[in-house]
Amino acid sequence: MSEVDNIDWSRGALVKLFHIETEGSRIYFNRRDGGTGWFKHPQVTDAAPGDTYYLPDDIAGEVPVKLPSEYWPESTPDVGTVNSLSSSGDVAVIEVSGRHLAYPQRESSPYRVGQTLMMKLNGQPGAVLSDKPIDRLGLHRDEDFDPAALRTDPQSIEVDLDDFGGSPSLVRRASQLVRVALDPQGRLQAIGANPVKGILFSGPSGTGKTHLARALSRHTNASFYLIDGPEMVNKWVGESEKRLRALFEDAQKQAPSLLFFDELDSLVTSRGSDASEHSTRLIGQLLTALDGFRAGRQVLVIAATNLPGSLDSALLRPGRLGFKIQFDGQLSPSDRLDILRVSSRKVQGAHNCDLARLVLATEGWSPAEIASIWTESAILASLDERSQLSRSDIDYGLKLATHNRAISLKQVADQ
Repeated sequence: MSEVDNIDWSRGALVKLFHIETEGSRIYFNRRDGGTGWFKHPQVTDAAPGDTYYLPDDIAGEVPVKLPSEYWPESTPDVGTVNSLSSSGDVAVIEVSGRHLAYPQRESSPYRVGQTLMMKLNGQPGAVLSDKPIDRLGLHRDEDFDPAALRTDPQSIEVDLDDFGGSPSLVRRASQLVRVALDPQGRLQAIGANPVKGILFSGPSGTGKTHLARALSRHTNASFYLIDGPEMVNKWVGESEKRLRALFEDAQKQAPSLLFFDELDSLVTSRGSDASEHSTRLIGQLLTALDGFRAGRQVLVIAATNLPGSLDSALLRPGRLGFKIQFDGQLSPSDRLDILRVSSRKVQGAHNCDLARLVLATEGWSPAEIASIWTESAILASLDERSQLSRSDIDYGLKLATHNRAISLKQVADQ
């Protein structure tokens, strides 16, 4: 008996991979019910976009199983939801494309009310795709979701614009756009120009996109919403759209507000023939939300992505995410010097370093990689029970940070 034959479909779901992160090892997938999500597993090392997997509910205790491509049939007529069971329990009533059909209940692993099923090509119910129902009409309440849980008071944010080293022109441009967008006087609208509703931050990981968004929120005293893409799409189909509506409604009540969508490419990708119905609907809802809030409401959307080419072009038009700011991974020597100074302002003993040597040694590094030098150095001092860094700590911290960076670059190259 093969590994596939041993699969208990009642304890997992069938998924198809669509994106593998080069850093962080997140593996993003589509489900047969239209939902999306992500997982991590140390034993899944050869995954590629387009692969089909059995994903166990207990991802920590079981290993996902790679399946032949035919397990994800492109011509499957539909999916169904178990609507009810007969009083005797031997018949399952399944809703398929708006019709309620009765099927004899299977003897082993019987269906339960609320499950989403894959319908076979012969019209019979098949594998369980999810223990949650499809919510096409938005009837299910998402009582667990509270927009306030994603909201941070700006005064509790510990970083400010002064903490963002390097790229002064980038910071200046972003600051200007945010100030105009959240201007309580609405001067831009008074002039008669179109409002600033959204900004796209794009660039490699570690270049400070999230850091700058948080600093801008504190600088403008705007409520900060950190929205993680995978977190938004982990429940019923139709529920993610309701979450987006709830977020924008809460942001308008708490204005001035800054909605920061991290990893936007994991939430909405370009629409096309291979896009899931779920992704297409979610893009539509985000477009509606961007178009829906009126000028002068002091709400701004900032989205970050490492993969700008994967985003739907409709999102990037003027009036939506119409303003683009590119975070360049190639920092000038003066940028690197500025980052070293800013990131070490609170580090005891950082003055013992040779800044010129560090600037020379960090050519091609990202801001996050440069800042890691101080962390590595501080670990050494802490292990030696000292309260500040020595010159040797910093020299060795540079070696450790260089080694870690080399490993990361090799992992990216191997992928």
